[in-house]
Amino acid sequence: MSKKLFILAAVSIIVGLAFVTNIINVQSMAALYVALPLGAIFLGMALMFRSFEKEMALYDQEQQNHPAQLAEKKNGTRDSSRDAHGKHAVAH
Repeated sequence: MSKKLFILAAVSIIVGLAFVTNIINVQSMAALYVALPLGAIFLGMALMFRSFEKEMALYDQEQQNHPAQLAEKKNGTRDSSRDAHGKHAVAH
């Protein structure tokens, strides 16, 4: 996902710079000037995704090695009254 966002950011920034520097004349369609800020937004999102990829992998590994998860795998049972975080589900 982050690679797609990086590509989208690069394309948007290049096109936006072309519009702003008048390499491509878009005087009649001023709405196209949004390409440059949109590229900056996509770049920020790509950097966030990239930084969270490692954290998500560590979190998944931590959850798989959690003692409660290991006990469930060992016993082959799962307590259906617990939610995804291991807390007891409350019926409303």
